Amino acid sequence: MMNNSGRVILNTGFLYANMLVTLAVQLIAVRLVLQALGPVDYGIYSIIAGLVAMFAFMNVAMSAATQRFLSYTIGVGNLKELKEIFYHSVLLHLLIGIIILILLEIGGNYYITHILQAPKARMEVAQILLHCITFSTLANIITVPYEADINANENLGAIALINILDSLMKLGTAIYIGFSSQDKLVVYGLLTAITISLTLLIKILYCRKHYPESHIHFHSIKQWKKIKDIASFAMWNLIGSGCSIIRYQGTAILLNAFFGILINTAYGIAQQVNGLLIFFANTIVRAIRPQIIKSEGGGDRTRMLQLSYTTCKITSLMVAILAIPLYIEMDFILNIWLHQSPTAECIMFCRAFLIIVFINQLTIGLQIAIESVGKIRNLQIIVGSMHFLSLPFGYMCMKMGLPANAIMICIIIEEIICIGLRTLIAHKQTGLTYKPFLLKNILPTICLAFMTWGLLQSVHDLLLHNMPWTSCILVSAFSIIIISTVAYKYVLTFEEQRAINNFGKLILNKIKSKQ
Repeated sequence: MMNNSGRVILNTGFLYANMLVTLAVQLIAVRLVLQALGPVDYGIYSIIAGLVAMFAFMNVAMSAATQRFLSYTIGVGNLKELKEIFYHSVLLHLLIGIIILILLEIGGNYYITHILQAPKARMEVAQILLHCITFSTLANIITVPYEADINANENLGAIALINILDSLMKLGTAIYIGFSSQDKLVVYGLLTAITISLTLLIKILYCRKHYPESHIHFHSIKQWKKIKDIASFAMWNLIGSGCSIIRYQGTAILLNAFFGILINTAYGIAQQVNGLLIFFANTIVRAIRPQIIKSEGGGDRTRMLQLSYTTCKITSLMVAILAIPLYIEMDFILNIWLHQSPTAECIMFCRAFLIIVFINQLTIGLQIAIESVGKIRNLQIIVGSMHFLSLPFGYMCMKMGLPANAIMICIIIEEIICIGLRTLIAHKQTGLTYKPFLLKNILPTICLAFMTWGLLQSVHDLLLHNMPWTSCILVSAFSIIIISTVAYKYVLTFEEQRAINNFGKLILNKIKSKQ
């Protein structure tokens, strides 16, 4: 049987292959879709898709709850309990699907009819698009327990292959609408719904073939306490997830109300950049998350906390490696990507999202640690409330006549405050010693990222601003070299350095054994 280190390495390899293909495909697809739809229709798609995501936040909460309980139970080693948890999760998701269907049909139609700032000739198309995206959302809800089961069993190679197939189908959709003679926005919505449904059907069939707990036989509920535990965990997670999604999609609605539909195109492009960076960060976290939760399920709190500390450090440093060159070269990169000069608002939104994601990753491991313990009420109420508060402050700023970037500054300030809040909550719930964590994890990581950005920004401004391709290549290369070498020498602990060395030796041994 493969040991934990080997499994983490193998899963990381699968996930990075998935990430490289998905990122490349999405970068191409977004550009093709923007060119095919045009700024107005793309703005409509962005805000409608965001509206659906805002109403579907219950599904996000249930997904986290399902994976947590499945991973924890696998760590305990109780197969009978695992089957019951999966069955209860399926029942809860069916209930959530009905609730979200009602919310989407009532709330979405009301928003399009009475609030959306868009050309009247496109209102009927917006209604059709809403139904397409709603169908996609319902398909996602039904299959959440199945994807959570694959993740909990750490068979991430299957997830990687399915996601690559999904990305290729989405690229085919993006190419097709460029040649379609029908209404391109309607065609894009329909084909996207079909693609998502096919992908999720594959996940269901895969689970039923490989995991006995996914074979559902409907029966009367005997363990109401277990459903109560899962629903309670999901309810508190619902608050945090809901506030986070409302923060971003509420920002889109505010921008639309104050500045019109075209600024939603800029914000929508920035959200694509944000999504890609979050996807990159989640790729790193996804391979280690089950190990953190299983460690807690197996009663090893020390290992759970150590993995959480390392996750905070590694993910934030990896994000910094990518985010710093993107921040410095954003104008040039967007020009190449979109095949047109980006607006000042688009560049500003993209850079703000880079900062927000980096700040969030500084404590992502602590969030997983708190989830593994199961005591998430305080985390979700306190941090979720902070996410929500950025909206009224942003509204006041724009009401005072401040530019669109004011609301992004509010979100950045709120994320900085959340670093301290998550650390204090983790101290109370898991026994984390917050002072060493701040001094050995947070402070060195921030200092290294800020130092690297200052150095590379100076090099770009003084020497390379007239050589865009050279600047982009060199800034990216030096970002990798500086952060990797300095972090290994001065930021990582001796145990983390030894783990990296052991991982490297294991990979070399595997390569030699195959030769």
